Amino acid sequence: MTTERTDILEAEGLRHDHLVTVKVNERPLKLLGPRETGEQIKIAAIEQDVEIGKDYLLDEVLPDGTHRHIEDHEPVELRDQMVFVAHKPEHIVIITVNEQPVNLKGHSATGTEIKAAAIAQGVAIQPNFVLQEELPNGTSRIVGDNDVVHLREHLRFTAIAPDDNS
Repeated sequence: MTTERTDILEAEGLRHDHLVTVKVNERPLKLLGPRETGEQIKIAAIEQDVEIGKDYLLDEVLPDGTHRHIEDHEPVELRDQMVFVAHKPEHIVIITVNEQPVNLKGHSATGTEIKAAAIAQGVAIQPNFVLQEELPNGTSRIVGDNDVVHLREHLRFTAIAPDDNS
């Protein structure tokens, strides 16, 4: 723990005898209790060589195995043996399918995955529809079910029934 961090905690009235041992990503971590914010837990983890970034999301692993998200500003009452998991935020891209916004996770998706996400988010298409990417030059290209599309904001697609000749 850095001297600056210790000085700040002592100035706030926290003593060294409030040392609490928790785990972050299965690595033991020593914190000065009785409470820290989510951001303070992540900073302490970074200082103690847990390989995470400040932009990571922090979850507390509850006794029943479920996770509770901890916001950066949220104070956490610390106790020994608490378990936290820090993970990169998910990459979400908003595309358009038949003029409707569709959220996709990740950096790439197949034609099948794009159609499935669109259907799950209420776009009135079927899995057997033909998917076309609308290109900036006004043309389009067919995206097969197994074709991979590298996702970026503002991609536009149309999906039409296979027997539609329009």
